Amino acid sequence: MRKYCLILLLAAQSLWAQDTLRVLPAALQGAGWPTRKVVATAMAGGVLAGSLISSYYDWWKDTSAPFHFSDDGLFNNYSLGIDKVGHAFTSYFYFHVLRNIMLWGGYDSSAAFWWAAGSSAFFALSIEVGDGLSPYGFSAYDLAFNMGGLGYAMLQIAVPFMQNFSLKWSYVPEEGYRWPPHFTDHYDAHTYWLVVNVHNLLPGSWRTYWPEFVQLAVGYGVDDRQSRREAVIGLDFNLGAFRVENPELRLLQQTANLIHLPAPAVKFTEGKKPRWYALQWN
Repeated sequence: MRKYCLILLLAAQSLWAQDTLRVLPAALQGAGWPTRKVVATAMAGGVLAGSLISSYYDWWKDTSAPFHFSDDGLFNNYSLGIDKVGHAFTSYFYFHVLRNIMLWGGYDSSAAFWWAAGSSAFFALSIEVGDGLSPYGFSAYDLAFNMGGLGYAMLQIAVPFMQNFSLKWSYVPEEGYRWPPHFTDHYDAHTYWLVVNVHNLLPGSWRTYWPEFVQLAVGYGVDDRQSRREAVIGLDFNLGAFRVENPELRLLQQTANLIHLPAPAVKFTEGKKPRWYALQWN
């Protein structure tokens, strides 16, 4: 649950054409290569260090307890499981963030893959150990969902076909955004999405009839009292369909592509009639 407050740290993620951020060997021979690689290393380290420091001050400072476990349940807990989906998404996000930063910096694919995987796993475990030494308690469920999200992100690289099924996130609190963010105060403002790249899945002769930048999405959230589950079915916009040559701008583009933008959708809330939206924000 605490991981949500970390995912706005600067980074980039790509589910479409994962290796488009990689700097080619010829380019690495230029004078700019050492600077780029040093910057990428510092960025990746900064993401992890900043995340742990943020967690300490947001959740653990001035609290302590003997190491213990938390039994917070799965999808029948206080947030109806939205926190567990968030844990999976966070590790998924961190893997792609770190991998893309390292590819941008000139690391080879294997190094970027394993450093991103190891760092994401280390971060998830560190957070849970920190929780175990605080009043929150170590949650085996949280860690399991973290590892599940990380495993799926790794699978997407090992099996490129799986990149047609990506994860996204939207967050729109009713009272507006604030800094520093405290995402766990507003579980009702979260929606987590499974997005399907229809264009890539269609037979070649059919692809001209489905725009490359339009995808299908299925989302999960909770209502404003966290008492009812919500499912959302709608469209999603694939920003990765628009070619950007500049590597730095592509990092920004792929960061934005992690977020589900407002799009037509229908929302199903337990015990309520379906609601249709021309632009569904959350």
